Amino acid sequence: MAELKNTKQRGAILRFLENSLDPVSAEDIFVLLKPSFPQLALSTVYRNLERFTSSGVLQKINFEDGVIRYTLAKGHDHYLICTGCSKKIKLDDCPLSPLELQLAKATGFEIERHSLTIYGKCPDCQKKRGTRAVVKKVERTQ
Repeated sequence: MAELKNTKQRGAILRFLENSLDPVSAEDIFVLLKPSFPQLALSTVYRNLERFTSSGVLQKINFEDGVIRYTLAKGHDHYLICTGCSKKIKLDDCPLSPLELQLAKATGFEIERHSLTIYGKCPDCQKKRGTRAVVKKVERTQ
């Protein structure tokens, strides 16, 4: 990050991301930093996030909901995402590491990165869906 001038806003953006447990959007960062930086513009947040990403400090994550989120580039993360309530559960371990090694050995491919996102219904949404299904059956029989 030596090529980026250290500004208070850049420092605040990085500190915010360092303290975030989950990936966050530019809009989230903007809303939460605006009270401390009244002159902050959303375009400034986007510009800095892009600079951090291109310099390798951050990585972009797309959960296919149309919102790009950012997190520190400290390896990679994998998620389970509920298609009902959008709950995100970060996996502790990388289940793809053995497969990645096997593929590299078998193909001679130099693998740089991968991502894994699994979509489904969380237990709470499964319960809700089960309740709705029972209600629909009862309504039809009456």
